Amino acid sequence: MTILTGAGALGLLAGLPWLVWQGPYMIDAKYLDRKSLAEGSAALVTGLRTAVVAGVAALGAGIALLYTARTYRLTRRGQITERFTKALERLGSDQQYVRIGGILGLEQIVRDAPEQAATDAARVLGHFIRDRAPMAASARPAFVHDDESQTPALPDLPDELAADVQAALTALTRAESRTHVDPREVLDLHALHLAGAALNQADLTDANLRQADLDWANLSEAALPQANMHEAGLVRTNLHAAILREVNLDKAKLSGANLSKADLSGANLAGASVNEVNLTAATLFRADLTAAILSGANLSEANLSEATLARADLYRARLDEANLTRVKLTDADLTEALLTGVDLTGADLTGAKLTRADLTGADLTGAKLSRADLTGADLTGVKGLSQPLPQARTNEASTVPPEH
Repeated sequence: MTILTGAGALGLLAGLPWLVWQGPYMIDAKYLDRKSLAEGSAALVTGLRTAVVAGVAALGAGIALLYTARTYRLTRRGQITERFTKALERLGSDQQYVRIGGILGLEQIVRDAPEQAATDAARVLGHFIRDRAPMAASARPAFVHDDESQTPALPDLPDELAADVQAALTALTRAESRTHVDPREVLDLHALHLAGAALNQADLTDANLRQADLDWANLSEAALPQANMHEAGLVRTNLHAAILREVNLDKAKLSGANLSKADLSGANLAGASVNEVNLTAATLFRADLTAAILSGANLSEANLSEATLARADLYRARLDEANLTRVKLTDADLTEALLTGVDLTGADLTGAKLTRADLTGADLTGAKLSRADLTGADLTGVKGLSQPLPQARTNEASTVPPEH
């Protein structure tokens, strides 16, 4: 490329005088009369020569601009390489504050460098987290005891994240930090102990959080669509208003978590432990909660339309004013559940256990109640309930609205 550029410049320098002097006679030869140049054609020659010179000057300016742009790119690349090298040196320091300085340097590269450099910096930060954060308890091998001391071979897990690990997590999960990073570069945090992490409003789209321990973490308003959180620990985690669309939470531990106003549309929570969780006003449209443990959970005003809760444990769960249209609750346990004012239009409650459940004012239009157990249930003011209840079990304690 350099040889070709030099040859072109040399050719231009050699040909420019000839072009200025003889160009007019070649370009407009039919309009020029050499015998009458002194009588006026000379002005035409001079004008053409001026135009040729201006054109060549513009071409030269364009070449200079391209050269300047290339020089700028090379200079910028060198600066980024220098910044990258310095940041790497700081990451290896024994002093935590120096490591944090290196993390901040890499964060700047992630945010404003070209795609490849930003991706490389993000990859380094990800490896730093994996190297510094301990392995989650659920992913640890069984304890190996020393024959003499009988003490665990693995150290206890910390109650909070180290400051440098938190800084790296923050740097990688800011929304603006993913702008230049290759979308194929997935954030891999699987099987790490990240309890108590501050990740509010973090961007964890497509992140691998399988078996990660995020107990007591703050993930409020975080974006986690399509993330893999299989068997993740989320006990007492704050996920208020988080975006969890199509996330994989199967067998996750969410006991006591705050998921109020969270969007879990299409999420997979099959076999998840969600007891005493706060799902107030959450969206669970078409979510899969098959065999999920939701005992004591608060699902007031939640949207569970077309969700699957077959064999789910909803003992004493709160579902008042919830949208349960076309929901699948076959063989689910709703013992003593609060279902006042709930919309169960077209719901499948086949074989469901609703003993002592409060269904006051609920809408059961088109609901399937075959083999449902309504022993002791309160059905006062229920809408759309056919009489007698087809194949549903009741007793004298069941409060059934009178026939009309």
